[in-house]
Amino acid sequence: MEIREGRHEYKDSNGTVLEGLLAYPAGADKTGEKYPCVLVHHAFAGITEHEEEKTRELAHLGYIAFAPDCYGKGVKGNTREECFALLKPMVADRRGILKDRLFTGLNFVKNLSYVDSTKIGSIGFCFGGLCALDLSRYNCGISAAVSFHGSLDPLPTLETIPKEETEPIKSSIMICHGDADTHIPVEKAVAIMEELRNRKTDFQFISYANAKHAFTEIKWENCDIPGIGYDEKACRRSWNQTLYHLNEILRGKK
Repeated sequence: MEIREGRHEYKDSNGTVLEGLLAYPAGADKTGEKYPCVLVHHAFAGITEHEEEKTRELAHLGYIAFAPDCYGKGVKGNTREECFALLKPMVADRRGILKDRLFTGLNFVKNLSYVDSTKIGSIGFCFGGLCALDLSRYNCGISAAVSFHGSLDPLPTLETIPKEETEPIKSSIMICHGDADTHIPVEKAVAIMEELRNRKTDFQFISYANAKHAFTEIKWENCDIPGIGYDEKACRRSWNQTLYHLNEILRGKK
């Protein structure tokens, strides 16, 4: 399927310029029809070739796909130290700056005339997995979510929890976790499943044998950092299961 793609600027509520990659089937913006959409959230480095490749692949499959930006136009980390420096303020203010930028990216696609706003999915890798899960926790109109080796930490507590966060989670969630991921303790895996049960969520938690943290990213194939590494089998299986999940939830196909 032929696709069109382009980088689009948009702003968060503080006026910070963000830039995401939008890809869609050629002509989809001119048919007058509305299409299901998938957000592809980036890992701790910012939008890289990995997220862009997945965005294009989803467009080739007939989705409107958008890789939103959480850091700012042109902002990327080139070393682990730079990446963590970018990540830290986002994770420290999940209910503030991160939530604002997640909602800004979501609203960008909701405002596209050819997007079916009732059929929006959200996927993400590592930090992006946290983003995908948080959008589901907020009950903001996401129908499906997939986290690949993402952080499983719950939202920071508040003295008064917003009503939408006490209600059942409306999106269908799939968590793809590496069984050998020492960066995400098993206690957190147990805790998020309990969280999702308590909110009456339709969820799947899949643990891939021998897979480490970042198992979908080939750049970590020969990584010497303990607990991190690419795993071809887990990468392939998790992506195929993701496509089935999105097809079922966003297109109603089984």
